[in-house]
Amino acid sequence: MRRMHLGFTVGFFCFLFSGGSPCAAQQAAIESATAAPVMEVRYFDRGKKDARHAYKYQLIHEVLEATRAEYGDYKVVPFDAESSAKRQALLISEGRVLNLTWASPGTVIANADVIAIPVDILKGLLGYRICLINPANFPPAILNLSDMVIGQGLNWSDVDIYRFNDIPVREAPSFEALFDMLAVKRYQCLSLGADEVVFTWREKKADYPFLTLEPQLLIYYDHPIYLQVSKKSPELARRLELGLAKLIHNGRFDALFDQYHAADLKFLALHQRRYFCMVTPYLPLSGQCTETPVLLQHQP
Repeated sequence: MRRMHLGFTVGFFCFLFSGGSPCAAQQAAIESATAAPVMEVRYFDRGKKDARHAYKYQLIHEVLEATRAEYGDYKVVPFDAESSAKRQALLISEGRVLNLTWASPGTVIANADVIAIPVDILKGLLGYRICLINPANFPPAILNLSDMVIGQGLNWSDVDIYRFNDIPVREAPSFEALFDMLAVKRYQCLSLGADEVVFTWREKKADYPFLTLEPQLLIYYDHPIYLQVSKKSPELARRLELGLAKLIHNGRFDALFDQYHAADLKFLALHQRRYFCMVTPYLPLSGQCTETPVLLQHQP
């Protein structure tokens, strides 16, 4: 005997035992049985400590909002424990604690069990690197990048890029420790992307009065950044891909990018800086450092 559909079953018994009158529980039962579970979105977010990533969080929020009609409600479950890139790669492969992050192609996270959404959410900005420095420890003249030691966080993907180009690197166990190390002159340049360096400088200046935004140098390497979704959450990947396409089509992606970055880019005056190009081992070497970076091709 074929199983009766839940809606028919509930409706039949409601009708039978209510003497033919409507049953209020019928619709509720049907809706409860057919409602899709709320999509959970789990990414690395330590709140105020990660305020420099505000653009990424806002972009993810708007992408999810733009796809409510197709995918319904969602619930953000932030993961706030300090963890290395290798640890994040393991967690996102498992898909339980993390199912969304961002990383560049070829890196340890991008090589995990993930689905990459192939839109550079920072339009290349991550590869335009500016130095935060302690003037008491910065060389008076930089002829080669090897003239200084670069500070980076433990297992940051950039570390392998610098070492591939024979640039000395000193790693800190946390983002906060980078500033303590710069204060005691453990390295000369904290190299950060143009998307976050101005915010970080202003945020940390009160605690580290020596902190200075170096005005002349620009380090560049091709370093796109993609949203990376655990393969355990393919529906989330489809949702993010659709949402990004919508925001790009309606102009909101460009507007949001400008909202967070236009003023800082004007302040940094990238085209006026002397730039050093480095090749990255994460991408095919052919063609790297053969053309002027896009943001330096046209002066504002």
